Amino acid sequence: MPSDRPFLSQFPRLFFAWFFFLPTLFVAFDANAGSLDGWPRLATNDPAIRLEIAPVEVTIEAPTPLTGNNLNLLLALSGTNGGLGDMKKQAMQDFADYLTQQVQLRFGEFFVDEEVLLVTEGAPVVLYTSFDIVIRQKMNDIFSGAEFDIEKGVMNAYGSFQYRIQGRNGTRQEGLREGKVEIAKLKLRRNYVTRAPKDGGVVEDTTQEATEYLLAEIAKEVLDQIEDDLEASSLLKLAGR
Repeated sequence: MPSDRPFLSQFPRLFFAWFFFLPTLFVAFDANAGSLDGWPRLATNDPAIRLEIAPVEVTIEAPTPLTGNNLNLLLALSGTNGGLGDMKKQAMQDFADYLTQQVQLRFGEFFVDEEVLLVTEGAPVVLYTSFDIVIRQKMNDIFSGAEFDIEKGVMNAYGSFQYRIQGRNGTRQEGLREGKVEIAKLKLRRNYVTRAPKDGGVVEDTTQEATEYLLAEIAKEVLDQIEDDLEASSLLKLAGR
């Protein structure tokens, strides 16, 4: 019969390893369990301040393969279920959802670092955000070969981001900070390529990837522009503390 002594001899060492590991495990589970509609939440009951988050408002117009200059690509997609209009509408909703996720990720990480607890109601300060985004594509080159039609170009981001941070106890003049970021001034751009086989095969297209890259950069850059107003110390001042 195998002896239990080797395991028992390791028990004190294993006990201390679990002693230090379990608090970290509990904190990780607490942080995930306390998420607020996609926003990360502090794993602590002693935040610097609580902040109410209003839903992110997004209006977006972005290029999809449906708006490309490649005629064969459009013809290839026109046979899909739902029609071109429904596909474009769904694509815009998907891009809006993606931008919202990026805002929750990047802004959320910032608030965790600032020890700001995000809630749905009852906080002394409220954050409102809205995006009106336009992403345009410009074709630089188009090539029609024996087997493929290839389109290359660049996509640029335009539009605006607006935010308002309202202290509940202040008047519109005293308890308010607001601002606007012009997206064009950020000079965000990304190349794209479409490659449509003439035999009706699978279309290779980087339009979606390019658009998502720009949306992620928008979320990152607007945070850099306004982060001073989102710091815990700034929120405490708006709350009159």
